[in-house]
Amino acid sequence: MGTIYDIAIIGAGPAGLCAARNILIHHKPLSVILIEKSTDKNKRIPCAEGVGKLGFHEVLEPKLSWIRSVVSNLTLHAPDNTAITYTDNNKGYIIDRALMQHDLADECLELGATGLFNHSVVSVSEPSDTRTLLLDDGKSIEARVVMDCSGPLSRIGHDEPISSKPKDLEAAYFAHVEGVRAETDTVHLYVGEELAPGGYAWAFPRNKESVNAGVLVGTTLRSKVNIKKLLDTFLKRHFPKGNIVGAYGGSIPCFKQRSPIAFKRLIKAGDAVSTVNPISRAGISEAMKSGTLAAQFAVSMVNAYSEKEMAKLADSYEKAWHKKLGSSHFKLAKVKNSLLNVSDVEYNRGAQALAAIPQDQLTMSKIFRTCLGKFPKLVWALRHLM
Repeated sequence: MGTIYDIAIIGAGPAGLCAARNILIHHKPLSVILIEKSTDKNKRIPCAEGVGKLGFHEVLEPKLSWIRSVVSNLTLHAPDNTAITYTDNNKGYIIDRALMQHDLADECLELGATGLFNHSVVSVSEPSDTRTLLLDDGKSIEARVVMDCSGPLSRIGHDEPISSKPKDLEAAYFAHVEGVRAETDTVHLYVGEELAPGGYAWAFPRNKESVNAGVLVGTTLRSKVNIKKLLDTFLKRHFPKGNIVGAYGGSIPCFKQRSPIAFKRLIKAGDAVSTVNPISRAGISEAMKSGTLAAQFAVSMVNAYSEKEMAKLADSYEKAWHKKLGSSHFKLAKVKNSLLNVSDVEYNRGAQALAAIPQDQLTMSKIFRTCLGKFPKLVWALRHLM
């Protein structure tokens, strides 16, 4: 297009937008182009839209218009329908993710980013002094550094020594359901081998009369089940009178192998490098943190020309990611794998024991002590966090 950009960011999701925002605020002279395949702020994003309050505020202060509700309770439903409610003092948010991303994109443009929307990147060239991004319309862009924030199915850099394909890619299917009664301060999780093998089902409030309700299935089991039928069964059982506004599919990258996440003039962040929490499958705040961290190293890489300096920056970025998110990520991935061995009978036994404890006394320490005697497999699964 006749211009060489300092940094090209592929993907205007939480990771890409937070990366662009960070660069534009703290490194104003750098030129940034933000490339996104869609611009429709009303387009439904396959997401339950729940975020932890602490992690979100660590990156930026949310606008009130982004927050659908403040959540303080988690209700876990065992296979036999025993329900346990835990209150988290740190709280969380149910957000309007589409509106948040639209507002952040507008802010980035106001800060000086070039926006190239309704376009996809077909390929990224091998590195020299710059990289060439080939677009779906046949045009190309030159950039000194490319940030890949394009999501879990990204193939950018697949033929280079850098992470590309998630090792643990789960399937999720969910619906926006209206005409139901919803507690706006509570999220609901449902476990069971029949309901959601290798995963769980969920219902997150959108407002007092609608929810995001869905099912996710473990990677090893996704080819053995019909996830649409699982969702239909879940909705008929728990929201029989609800009106389904729309249903959406998505992929959740739950685990990243310990492999490079940056190479010469190419840095990956967010779902493109599997930053999702392997247990909760939450990924918004994780992607925002990842994009913000990646932005710091992208800036340094702009002015790095020697092979040695480039390799050092790539290695430093991976170490920084591991310290901030990766170390916890790998431990949680081990816990997740251990939880696959917990049967419905054991979930029921543990839930029944915990249900006997008054809700205002249900602390994490009491949950642990109770499970130690009644639910030993859960304690064994959590050993990786000790």
